[in-house]
Amino acid sequence: MSASLNWEKKDSALYFQGTLDRETLLPAWQQRKVLLADIDIIDISALEHIDSTGLALFVHLKAEMEAQNRQFIIQGASERFQTLITLYDLDEIMNIA
Repeated sequence: MSASLNWEKKDSALYFQGTLDRETLLPAWQQRKVLLADIDIIDISALEHIDSTGLALFVHLKAEMEAQNRQFIIQGASERFQTLITLYDLDEIMNIA
């Protein structure tokens, strides 16, 4: 069975679920501008797996939002995702709740 990534927007939050890796990233990447519209929170608590590709996506989304003078908070980060952030020395720039 192949992994999948799903998302849903509710109010000012974007919820991801499933697997966020190099195999599932492309649809989210292609729709990133629509996904970021009116978003203040990205909830990743329902992600079963996230790798460095997923981390790169969030770093890029953060840069795009800052270019628009906007910010978002990532909530529901797993211990594994927190470890990736630390390993890549991104603790100071990632806004994790």
